[in-house]
Amino acid sequence: MIEKYRYISEVQIRQKGELFVVTLPKYFYIGNIIEVEERWDQIVRSNPAIIGFNCTQLEFIDSSAIGTLVKFFNTSVKNNIEMYIYGLRDELIKIFDTTKINRVMTILTRDEFEKRFPVD
Repeated sequence: MIEKYRYISEVQIRQKGELFVVTLPKYFYIGNIIEVEERWDQIVRSNPAIIGFNCTQLEFIDSSAIGTLVKFFNTSVKNNIEMYIYGLRDELIKIFDTTKINRVMTILTRDEFEKRFPVD
């Protein structure tokens, strides 16, 4: 079992103009959803055009966190924000395929995202 609060405060945000990149921690689960939601709210208040979720470090995601991403997607649509998920490991891509999230959200490889939206 994942220790409660063990993986809090690992959400990193980079900004380049109207582009925000949110780097998710190794574990995205019910224990750190509140932190991720707080960071999301801060970003949305900044009127971004594009938000990318960098999942290159992500190893585990639970159903609550998947639901949170769906909620973020709905908010992004209402606010005319482009939202991307990128850098998923193969085993997480399978979860996104199984839950059919990949039919709703745009999922890119890390290279595809970074070519489209250079941050550095």
